[in-house]
Amino acid sequence: MNALSTILRELVGLVVDDVGFAAAIVGWIILAGSLSAFLRPPSPWVAILLVAGLGAILLDSVLRRAGATR
Repeated sequence: MNALSTILRELVGLVVDDVGFAAAIVGWIILAGSLSAFLRPPSPWVAILLVAGLGAILLDSVLRRAGATR
């Protein structure tokens, strides 16, 4: 059972290097999608919010990887 757990962890590690980064992206997409569902007709602000949020998540990840302080 322990070997199976290790194998699965390694397989996920091949695809997802930073779990927090991946979770933040998925969460932000879900948030923007749910916001888009409430706005009829779809607003271009949702797209702007999605791109800005993903950019901020990427910048945060880069700064954390570089060891910079916020």
